[in-house]
Amino acid sequence: MLYPWQESDYSALAESFSKRQFSALLVSAGINSGQNQLVQQLVQFMLCNQPNQLHACGVCNACILLRENNHPDYFVLCGDENEERKVAQIKVEQIRGLITFANRSQHISTHKVIVLPRMSELNLNSANALLKILEEPPSQCVFILQADNLNQVLPTIKSRCFKYQLSLPSWQQALELVPIKTNAEFWLRYFNGEPFFAVPLSDKQLEQFQTSLLKPSIENIFALSKDLDPKKLGMKVLVEFLLKWLGDLAALKQAANLTYFAEQASALQHLMPRLNLAKLFNLQEDLVFLSQWHAHPLNHKLQFENILFKYQQLYV
Repeated sequence: MLYPWQESDYSALAESFSKRQFSALLVSAGINSGQNQLVQQLVQFMLCNQPNQLHACGVCNACILLRENNHPDYFVLCGDENEERKVAQIKVEQIRGLITFANRSQHISTHKVIVLPRMSELNLNSANALLKILEEPPSQCVFILQADNLNQVLPTIKSRCFKYQLSLPSWQQALELVPIKTNAEFWLRYFNGEPFFAVPLSDKQLEQFQTSLLKPSIENIFALSKDLDPKKLGMKVLVEFLLKWLGDLAALKQAANLTYFAEQASALQHLMPRLNLAKLFNLQEDLVFLSQWHAHPLNHKLQFENILFKYQQLYV
Protein backbone atom coordinates (compact mmCIF):
# COMPACT_ATOMS: atom_id res chain seq x y z
CA MET A 1 0.00 0.00 0.00
CA LEU A 2 1.27 3.44 -0.93
CA TYR A 3 0.51 6.52 1.11
CA PRO A 4 -0.77 9.59 -0.79
CA TRP A 5 2.52 11.50 -0.56
CA GLN A 6 4.40 8.51 -2.01
CA GLU A 7 2.45 8.12 -5.22
CA SER A 8 4.42 10.64 -7.30
CA ASP A 9 7.74 9.26 -6.01
CA TYR A 10 6.68 5.73 -6.86
CA SER A 11 5.55 6.67 -10.38
CA ALA A 12 8.82 8.50 -11.07
CA LEU A 13 10.95 5.58 -9.87
CA ALA A 14 8.88 2.90 -11.60
CA GLU A 15 9.07 4.84 -14.86
CA SER A 16 12.83 5.30 -14.50
CA PHE A 17 13.21 1.55 -13.98
CA SER A 18 11.04 0.82 -17.03
CA LYS A 19 13.35 3.03 -19.09
CA ARG A 20 16.41 1.21 -17.67
CA GLN A 21 17.80 4.45 -16.24
CA PHE A 22 19.55 2.79 -13.31
CA SER A 23 21.05 -0.47 -12.13
CA ALA A 24 21.54 0.85 -8.60
CA LEU A 25 18.99 3.05 -6.85
CA LEU A 26 19.82 4.91 -3.64
CA VAL A 27 16.71 6.21 -1.88
CA SER A 28 16.86 8.34 1.23
CA ALA A 29 14.23 9.23 3.80
CA GLY A 30 13.89 9.05 7.56
CA ILE A 31 13.56 5.68 9.23
CA ASN A 32 9.99 6.50 10.36
CA SER A 33 8.81 7.93 7.04
CA GLY A 34 7.28 4.77 5.54
CA GLN A 35 10.00 4.30 2.92
CA ASN A 36 9.87 0.50 3.29
CA GLN A 37 6.31 0.44 1.94
CA LEU A 38 7.35 2.30 -1.19
CA VAL A 39 10.41 0.12 -1.73
CA GLN A 40 8.35 -3.05 -1.37
CA GLN A 41 5.85 -1.83 -3.98
CA LEU A 42 8.74 -1.02 -6.30
CA VAL A 43 10.30 -4.45 -5.79
CA GLN A 44 7.00 -6.12 -6.59
CA PHE A 45 6.75 -4.15 -9.84
CA MET A 46 10.34 -4.97 -10.81
CA LEU A 47 9.84 -8.71 -10.32
CA CYS A 48 6.31 -8.99 -11.74
CA ASN A 49 5.98 -11.01 -14.95
CA GLN A 50 2.72 -9.35 -16.05
CA PRO A 51 2.93 -5.70 -14.92
CA ASN A 52 -0.01 -3.42 -15.56
CA GLN A 53 1.59 -0.19 -16.74
CA LEU A 54 3.66 0.86 -13.70
CA HIS A 55 2.17 -1.57 -11.18
CA ALA A 56 2.58 -5.26 -10.40
CA CYS A 57 -0.33 -7.50 -11.35
CA GLY A 58 -0.39 -9.19 -7.94
CA VAL A 59 -1.52 -12.55 -9.36
CA CYS A 60 1.35 -13.95 -11.44
CA ASN A 61 3.67 -16.61 -10.07
CA ALA A 62 6.39 -14.04 -9.34
CA CYS A 63 4.01 -11.84 -7.33
CA ILE A 64 2.72 -14.82 -5.35
CA LEU A 65 6.23 -16.05 -4.52
CA LEU A 66 7.30 -12.58 -3.43
CA ARG A 67 4.24 -12.27 -1.20
CA GLU A 68 5.17 -15.62 0.37
CA ASN A 69 8.78 -14.46 0.89
CA ASN A 70 9.98 -17.23 -1.40
CA HIS A 71 11.02 -15.47 -4.62
CA PRO A 72 14.30 -16.93 -5.96
CA ASP A 73 15.34 -13.67 -7.67
CA TYR A 74 14.95 -11.46 -4.60
CA PHE A 75 17.72 -10.91 -2.06
CA VAL A 76 17.57 -8.77 1.10
CA LEU A 77 20.77 -8.12 3.02
CA CYS A 78 20.68 -7.04 6.67
CA GLY A 79 23.49 -6.93 9.20
CA ASP A 80 24.49 -9.54 11.73
CA GLU A 81 24.87 -8.45 15.33
CA ASN A 82 28.40 -7.36 16.11
CA GLU A 83 29.59 -9.11 19.28
CA GLU A 84 31.77 -6.21 20.42
CA ARG A 85 29.32 -3.35 19.94
CA LYS A 86 26.07 -5.36 20.02
CA VAL A 87 24.79 -3.62 16.89
CA ALA A 88 23.86 -5.02 13.50
CA GLN A 89 26.65 -4.81 10.96
CA ILE A 90 27.01 -6.09 7.41
CA LYS A 91 30.22 -8.08 7.04
CA VAL A 92 32.43 -8.63 4.00
CA GLU A 93 31.41 -12.31 3.96
CA GLN A 94 27.79 -11.27 3.52
CA ILE A 95 28.71 -9.03 0.59
CA ARG A 96 30.45 -12.02 -1.01
CA GLY A 97 27.19 -13.94 -0.71
CA LEU A 98 25.38 -11.01 -2.32
CA ILE A 99 27.88 -11.00 -5.20
CA THR A 100 27.36 -14.73 -5.75
CA PHE A 101 23.60 -14.16 -5.96
CA ALA A 102 24.01 -11.18 -8.31
CA ASN A 103 26.17 -13.12 -10.76
CA ARG A 104 23.90 -16.11 -11.18
CA SER A 105 21.08 -16.27 -13.73
CA GLN A 106 17.59 -15.22 -12.76
CA HIS A 107 14.98 -17.97 -12.35
CA ILE A 108 11.48 -16.68 -13.06
CA SER A 109 11.65 -12.89 -13.38
CA THR A 110 13.36 -10.72 -15.97
CA HIS A 111 15.52 -9.16 -13.24
CA LYS A 112 17.18 -10.02 -9.96
CA VAL A 113 16.54 -7.45 -7.22
CA ILE A 114 18.86 -6.90 -4.26
CA VAL A 115 17.78 -4.66 -1.37
CA LEU A 116 19.93 -3.25 1.43
CA PRO A 117 17.37 -1.68 3.82
CA ARG A 118 19.93 -0.03 6.11
CA MET A 119 23.08 1.34 4.51
CA SER A 120 24.19 2.45 7.98
CA GLU A 121 24.96 -1.20 8.76
CA LEU A 122 27.87 -1.25 6.30
CA ASN A 123 31.36 -0.86 7.72
CA LEU A 124 34.22 0.50 5.62
CA ASN A 125 35.36 -2.92 4.40
CA SER A 126 31.92 -4.17 3.44
CA ALA A 127 31.09 -0.83 1.79
CA ASN A 128 34.21 -1.09 -0.37
CA ALA A 129 33.32 -4.68 -1.26
CA LEU A 130 29.84 -3.53 -2.31
CA LEU A 131 31.35 -0.74 -4.38
CA LYS A 132 33.17 -3.24 -6.59
CA ILE A 133 29.98 -4.86 -7.83
CA LEU A 134 28.22 -1.50 -8.17
CA GLU A 135 31.04 -0.40 -10.49
CA GLU A 136 30.44 -3.41 -12.77
CA PRO A 137 26.89 -4.59 -12.07
CA PRO A 138 25.77 -7.87 -13.65
CA SER A 139 23.18 -7.59 -16.39
CA GLN A 140 19.53 -7.79 -15.37
CA CYS A 141 20.37 -7.09 -11.73
CA VAL A 142 19.02 -4.10 -9.81
CA PHE A 143 20.22 -2.83 -6.44
CA ILE A 144 18.01 -0.79 -4.11
CA LEU A 145 19.95 0.85 -1.32
CA GLN A 146 18.09 2.60 1.51
CA ALA A 147 19.62 5.32 3.66
CA ASP A 148 18.26 7.48 6.46
CA ASN A 149 20.94 10.07 5.74
CA LEU A 150 22.88 10.37 2.48
CA ASN A 151 25.80 11.89 4.38
CA GLN A 152 26.39 8.46 5.94
CA VAL A 153 26.93 6.85 2.52
CA LEU A 154 30.40 6.76 0.97
CA PRO A 155 30.76 9.31 -1.86
CA THR A 156 32.12 6.56 -4.12
CA ILE A 157 28.93 4.52 -3.61
CA LYS A 158 26.71 7.56 -4.14
CA SER A 159 28.48 8.29 -7.41
CA ARG A 160 27.48 4.85 -8.74
CA CYS A 161 23.80 5.20 -7.88
CA PHE A 162 20.69 6.95 -9.11
CA LYS A 163 19.94 9.06 -6.03
CA TYR A 164 16.38 9.91 -5.01
CA GLN A 165 15.15 11.81 -1.95
CA LEU A 166 11.72 10.51 -0.97
CA SER A 167 8.93 12.90 -0.06
CA LEU A 168 7.59 13.33 3.46
CA PRO A 169 3.91 13.74 4.34
CA SER A 170 2.48 17.17 5.02
CA TRP A 171 2.14 18.08 8.69
CA GLN A 172 -1.59 17.33 8.64
CA GLN A 173 -1.14 14.01 6.82
CA ALA A 174 1.51 12.96 9.34
CA LEU A 175 -0.51 14.08 12.35
CA GLU A 176 -3.45 11.92 11.26
CA LEU A 177 -1.16 8.87 11.21
CA VAL A 178 0.56 9.45 14.56
CA PRO A 179 -0.23 6.42 16.75
CA ILE A 180 -0.88 8.47 19.93
CA LYS A 181 -3.10 11.34 21.04
CA THR A 182 -1.23 12.78 24.04
CA ASN A 183 1.76 14.94 23.08
CA ALA A 184 1.19 13.96 19.44
CA GLU A 185 2.48 17.23 17.99
CA PHE A 186 5.55 17.20 20.22
CA TRP A 187 6.55 13.67 19.22
CA LEU A 188 5.88 14.38 15.55
CA ARG A 189 8.29 17.33 15.72
CA TYR A 190 10.73 15.17 17.69
CA PHE A 191 10.76 12.65 14.83
CA ASN A 192 11.08 15.36 12.16
CA GLY A 193 7.56 15.02 10.79
CA GLU A 194 7.84 11.24 10.24
CA PRO A 195 4.70 9.60 11.63
CA PHE A 196 5.62 5.91 11.95
CA PHE A 197 7.50 6.09 15.23
CA ALA A 198 7.38 4.22 18.49
CA VAL A 199 7.12 6.58 21.46
CA PRO A 200 10.37 6.14 23.43
CA LEU A 201 9.18 7.65 26.73
CA SER A 202 5.94 7.56 28.68
CA ASP A 203 4.15 10.84 29.41
CA LYS A 204 5.42 10.68 32.98
CA GLN A 205 9.01 10.03 31.90
CA LEU A 206 8.85 12.85 29.35
CA GLU A 207 7.62 15.31 31.97
CA GLN A 208 10.22 14.12 34.46
CA PHE A 209 13.05 14.41 31.93
CA GLN A 210 12.12 17.94 30.89
CA THR A 211 11.45 19.17 34.42
CA SER A 212 14.84 17.97 35.68
CA LEU A 213 16.69 19.47 32.72
CA LEU A 214 14.92 22.80 33.26
CA LYS A 215 15.95 22.82 36.92
CA PRO A 216 19.50 21.46 36.68
CA SER A 217 20.43 21.21 40.34
CA ILE A 218 22.66 18.39 41.52
CA GLU A 219 19.70 16.90 43.42
CA ASN A 220 17.38 16.93 40.37
CA ILE A 221 20.01 15.58 38.01
CA PHE A 222 20.95 12.60 40.15
CA ALA A 223 17.31 11.89 40.96
CA LEU A 224 16.76 11.72 37.20
CA SER A 225 19.63 9.27 36.79
CA LYS A 226 17.90 6.96 39.26
CA ASP A 227 14.42 7.28 37.78
CA LEU A 228 15.36 6.84 34.11
CA ASP A 229 17.15 3.52 33.83
CA PRO A 230 19.38 3.38 30.69
CA LYS A 231 19.25 -0.40 30.76
CA LYS A 232 15.45 -0.44 30.49
CA LEU A 233 14.92 2.57 28.23
CA GLY A 234 18.02 2.09 26.12
CA MET A 235 21.01 4.39 26.13
CA LYS A 236 20.24 5.38 22.54
CA VAL A 237 16.88 6.88 23.57
CA LEU A 238 18.43 8.98 26.33
CA VAL A 239 21.36 10.17 24.22
CA GLU A 240 19.08 11.18 21.32
CA PHE A 241 16.78 13.10 23.67
CA LEU A 242 19.70 14.98 25.20
CA LEU A 243 21.20 15.78 21.79
CA LYS A 244 17.94 17.32 20.64
CA TRP A 245 17.55 19.20 23.91
CA LEU A 246 21.07 20.61 23.62
CA GLY A 247 20.45 21.50 19.99
CA ASP A 248 17.48 23.64 20.98
CA LEU A 249 19.43 25.22 23.83
CA ALA A 250 22.22 26.18 21.42
CA ALA A 251 19.69 27.57 18.95
CA LEU A 252 18.01 29.71 21.59
CA LYS A 253 21.35 30.98 22.88
CA GLN A 254 22.16 32.10 19.34
CA ALA A 255 18.72 33.68 18.76
CA ALA A 256 17.56 30.94 16.38
CA ASN A 257 14.24 29.08 16.33
CA LEU A 258 13.58 25.99 18.43
CA THR A 259 13.14 22.76 16.49
CA TYR A 260 11.82 20.24 19.02
CA PHE A 261 10.89 21.81 22.37
CA ALA A 262 8.87 24.84 21.31
CA GLU A 263 6.43 24.38 24.22
CA GLN A 264 9.32 24.94 26.61
CA ALA A 265 10.55 28.16 24.98
CA SER A 266 9.75 30.40 27.95
CA ALA A 267 11.27 28.03 30.50
CA LEU A 268 14.37 27.49 28.36
CA GLN A 269 14.82 31.25 28.08
CA HIS A 270 15.36 31.42 31.84
CA LEU A 271 18.40 29.15 31.46
CA MET A 272 20.13 31.38 28.93
CA PRO A 273 21.93 33.84 31.27
CA ARG A 274 23.87 31.03 32.98
CA LEU A 275 24.37 28.74 29.97
CA ASN A 276 27.99 28.25 28.90
CA LEU A 277 27.89 27.70 25.13
CA ALA A 278 31.46 26.36 24.88
CA LYS A 279 30.71 23.68 27.48
CA LEU A 280 27.49 22.86 25.64
CA PHE A 281 29.37 22.22 22.39
CA ASN A 282 31.82 19.95 24.23
CA LEU A 283 28.94 17.99 25.74
CA GLN A 284 27.37 17.61 22.30
CA GLU A 285 30.62 16.08 21.05
CA ASP A 286 30.64 13.65 23.99
CA LEU A 287 27.06 12.61 23.21
CA VAL A 288 27.78 12.11 19.51
CA PHE A 289 30.69 9.84 20.44
CA LEU A 290 28.57 7.98 22.96
CA SER A 291 25.80 7.52 20.39
CA GLN A 292 28.19 5.45 18.27
CA TRP A 293 28.76 3.08 21.19
CA HIS A 294 25.32 3.10 22.78
CA ALA A 295 24.99 -0.67 22.40
CA HIS A 296 28.42 -1.48 23.78
CA PRO A 297 28.32 -3.34 27.13
CA LEU A 298 29.61 -0.32 29.06
CA ASN A 299 28.24 0.68 32.45
CA HIS A 300 25.35 2.67 31.01
CA LYS A 301 24.14 3.95 34.35
CA LEU A 302 27.57 5.38 35.11
CA GLN A 303 27.77 6.90 31.61
CA PHE A 304 24.34 8.48 32.00
CA GLU A 305 25.22 9.93 35.40
CA ASN A 306 28.43 11.36 33.97
CA ILE A 307 26.58 13.02 31.10
CA LEU A 308 23.96 14.48 33.44
CA PHE A 309 26.67 15.85 35.72
CA LYS A 310 28.32 17.54 32.73
CA TYR A 311 24.91 18.96 31.79
CA GLN A 312 24.52 20.46 35.26
CA GLN A 313 27.96 22.02 34.88
CA LEU A 314 26.77 23.99 31.84
CA TYR A 315 25.18 26.42 34.27
CA VAL A 316 28.02 26.76 36.78
